[in-house]
Amino acid sequence: MIKRLFVVQVLSLALLSSCGVPEEFQAFNSKAWKEDRYACKGQRAELVDDFEQIRKDLYGQKEYVVRNLLGKPDQEELLKRSERIYYYYIETGDQCADRTKMSGANRIELRLNSLAKVSEINYRYPDQVKKLE
Repeated sequence: MIKRLFVVQVLSLALLSSCGVPEEFQAFNSKAWKEDRYACKGQRAELVDDFEQIRKDLYGQKEYVVRNLLGKPDQEELLKRSERIYYYYIETGDQCADRTKMSGANRIELRLNSLAKVSEINYRYPDQVKKLE
């Protein structure tokens, strides 16, 4: 009985820890990012510098980490071999009026490979984003 209870506790702890956000992303204001869906409130534009701080650490992270950190993508594209691109707008644009169509507004394009790990992170207009050296 005690052995079974111990196993249940260990499994519960493992499950809870797998759903969170790794420590290196704790400083990022995930809540503000998620609350500004489609970047219509203008909050994400203010968080781009903070996103740049964690950008390199996102490479190789699993999909659940991305979703816990950035929330559901504003738009998503399914590619061949189960690869996907998540789109997160970082400036207001036409997507605020019609969320069913892709907007020309600047956005983060986050590619997930067939293993559901981040393999590429780009901006639609990279020259408009100040990157950290």
